This record gives sequence, structure tokens and C-alpha cells, in this order.
Amino acid sequence: LVLMGCQAPQYTPFQVINYKNEAPFSLPVGEIKIENKTTRYTELPHLETRIPITPVSALSEALQNRFSAEYPDAGTTATFIIHEADLIQKTKESDHWYILDNVEYLLTYKIDVVYAKGTQILEQQQFSGWEKQALPKKSSLSQKEQTWEKMLNAMIQKSTEKINTDKPHGQPE
Repeated sequence: LVLMGCQAPQYTPFQVINYKNEAPFSLPVGEIKIENKTTRYTELPHLETRIPITPVSALSEALQNRFSAEYPDAGTTATFIIHEADLIQKTKESDHWYILDNVEYLLTYKIDVVYAKGTQILEQQQFSGWEKQALPKKSSLSQKEQTWEKMLNAMIQKSTEKINTDKPHGQPE
């Protein structure tokens, strides 16, 4: 007698876009730097220490892999300054009509891109964004991780697309 059972779908552990296997976008500079100016939180409602990779680490790695310096001898720099990459959770309150048993996750991010030659700023761009998702409070860890992964990937895709779209064209003077 052979018994066949149902098996839950296999979840691949946390896979955040890192662009390691993709051709980088060229920036018209000689060097690329990444500066982390975020505040590290370890207590709830912040989740940075409770997820497999922090939002700032995921974003830094993606930026490092996604962009390359087009003019190595130019003496110009593109500096990505990450001011915010924060994931928090909030429990939704009951509205007395419906019982809301959800946890809301909010990922916020803010990045400056500074193009400079020495100490002279040639161009500066700022952008920020957010991702929001809600799950039932009793969701499994894998459901939460899938949600966080989706949020981080959206942040990374939006950030790299914005930087690539708004980059200066031609070598900065």
C-alpha cells in the first residue's frame, strides 16, 4: 500500500535582487561610492535585525553590483548616500465594524546621488519612496519573509531604475 500525501510548496529562502549576474549600468564617472547614513534600530517596531538581510545592506549590495564607472580616469565620483532604509511593523487597530487582525509592514527609503569632481558638486539628485503590505497577524514566518522579500525587491528595482533614468548623459565636466 502506497500512501501519497500532499506536500506544501517549497519556499526558496529570502532572495533579494542583487544584480550579480546582470550587466551593470554605466554611470559617466570615474568612481562609485556608497555611504550609509542610516540609523540602525534594534527594537520593535523596526524589523532590521529580524529579517535575513537589512534593507540598507540589500540596497547597498544592489547599487554596488548594478552600476559601474564608465570613465575610470575622469576624476569624478558618483556617491550614493543612503539616508533611510527602514522596515517597521504596525498592528492595525479594530474599527469596531470589522475585526482587523492584520499587521502592516512599511518600508521607507531615501537616497541622494551626488556627482562630484573633487569637492565640487556637479549634480545632485534626491529621491525617496515607500512600500506597504499587510498580512494576517498569524501568518507564518515564510509568508512574512515572502512579503518582506517582495518589498525589498520593489525598493531595489525602483531605486536602480530611477538612478539609471536620471543619470547625467556624457562625461561630467
